[in-house]
Amino acid sequence: MPFYKYKAKNRDKYVVSDIIEAVDKGDAVRKLKRNDMVPIDVVEIRITKLMQGKEIIITSGVSKQDLVFFLSQLYNLLNSGLILLDCFKIIIDQTSNKYLQKYLIKILQDLRNGSTLYRAMARQKRAFPKLMVEMIRVGEVIGKLKEVVKDLHIYYEKQNTTTSEIKSALMYPIFLLIATFAVTTFLMITVVPQFQETFADMGKDLPAITRFVLAFSGFFEKNMLMLLFTTLLFTIIGVLYNRNKKGKMFYSKFTLRVPVFGEINRKGNLIKVARTYATLLNNSVNAIEGLEITKNIITNQVYIEIIDKALLNVQNGVAISRAFSKHWAVDPVFSSMMAIGEETATLGEMLNSIANYYDNEMDISIEKLKKLMEPLMILILATIVGTIVLAIMIPLLSMMDGGIS
Repeated sequence: MPFYKYKAKNRDKYVVSDIIEAVDKGDAVRKLKRNDMVPIDVVEIRITKLMQGKEIIITSGVSKQDLVFFLSQLYNLLNSGLILLDCFKIIIDQTSNKYLQKYLIKILQDLRNGSTLYRAMARQKRAFPKLMVEMIRVGEVIGKLKEVVKDLHIYYEKQNTTTSEIKSALMYPIFLLIATFAVTTFLMITVVPQFQETFADMGKDLPAITRFVLAFSGFFEKNMLMLLFTTLLFTIIGVLYNRNKKGKMFYSKFTLRVPVFGEINRKGNLIKVARTYATLLNNSVNAIEGLEITKNIITNQVYIEIIDKALLNVQNGVAISRAFSKHWAVDPVFSSMMAIGEETATLGEMLNSIANYYDNEMDISIEKLKKLMEPLMILILATIVGTIVLAIMIPLLSMMDGGIS
């Protein structure tokens, strides 16, 4: 059957845009009317076999901060005794993000048609992560949707804070590196070549530092396009390599072992594993399903491999903590506390404690990084710029001395 892209106004007076499968345009209009929707525009579209069943996702337009806002609002409204339909109508009106609003309108429409919140959110998987959708399913099944939404709000708020801290720690050195490269490039291409003819007319031997800078500037100027092309080529190769299993594992190990930054990445991943699994266990998700969901959320291949081993352990009646113990990417304190949680049947609570412990450790590591990187990057920038300035000034001062005498 053909597909039709439609724009219609639903019973809540919101304009909805989506794709519907129908025999013909008339059938598509009838389907929309049966769902209490007034068609505004219905156009047939072609979907190739290659496109069917696949979704090209660039960006949902919904950030983690938007999800925190949504969960906070949903919990407060549910806690005040409102039904889901009224909750979503209020949140839609209060949402400033037009993309989130679009997804919420579609969810509201599905709820109007008798869908569960889980199925309605699952249809909008571009905007809502698998963890959230699965947790909503559990909340509806056990009749504790309000409590689950509260736990999800706390989870995403903490995850958002952790991610922001890591980004802020990395942004400063990255900015200084870019600034150093830009200043060096500018000096080498525009400033240093202007002095080359002046130094050539001196008829004297130039200092070693000046000869080095002039040679480097000449090489940089002549081979700039080749250097840019080589950089682009290596970047493309790196991106393509990162798409296969070996490449993903290589980069995953590299990010965990690189000096200083590796420690922050390791702690960030351990926080994510602990907090995700704890949130699932504390909301009645079984051990195997919880590990599967946690594995789908983690992006570092090293920890995905550990969780795969943990899944085998659970299926074979072996403790989950055994997969984490004595692994180079896992601190002994993490696996020890995890083992205690299993022995005392308080794994969910213990994992929350672990996540909070590593949150504090993360704060300390980030402060250390900032204190280390700021003077180090300034020193590097000063050394490069200072070397170029000295290389120019020493011969110029020599000329001035010769002219005065």
